[in-house]
Amino acid sequence: MNRIMRVCIVLALTAAVVSCGGNSSLDNSVATVVLTVDIEEHNPDIDVCTQVGDLVVLGMTITSNPKDPNGSTTANQDVSLTRWVITPYRTDGGSTASPEWSYDQSVYVPAGGSTDLENYRVYPVGYLSEVPLLYLFPANGGFDPETGNNVIRQSFELQIFGRTVSGKNVATEKVSIDFNFFCSGK
Repeated sequence: MNRIMRVCIVLALTAAVVSCGGNSSLDNSVATVVLTVDIEEHNPDIDVCTQVGDLVVLGMTITSNPKDPNGSTTANQDVSLTRWVITPYRTDGGSTASPEWSYDQSVYVPAGGSTDLENYRVYPVGYLSEVPLLYLFPANGGFDPETGNNVIRQSFELQIFGRTVSGKNVATEKVSIDFNFFCSGK
């Protein structure tokens, strides 16, 4: 009986420790700075039949601000962003979205400052011939079978991951970039 009681106590303590959870490597809020992304200019209308290059954002600013508005920042909070993750989702009622895409590209953001980017790649042109955008090509019917429309509207959720100079994980806040995909029939 005494042994059963000890086992129950050990199991209860283990459950309490696990449920209080520690730090996860997916927690990117460890840094003392918050990064925001402002999409200033992009072309939302994409003709999948004539697009020859990757989809780009013409103007984007990444800004670093201290989490504590009264706090100060040092060069230890400078950030090197390295992993870009784009997650498409439908905004037109369809359920099948384009594939997620990620790539590695270094961008430096000074603590308490900002970095302006021009003509930055956000999606490869090769993915325009994947489902669901594939359906917009004349050879495949020219319309989305889920919605019956000849335009597919998607938002691309962009989040960029990196580290501060002091080694803390950090990620930008997620930002959505809206696109209207169609085929002019060429």
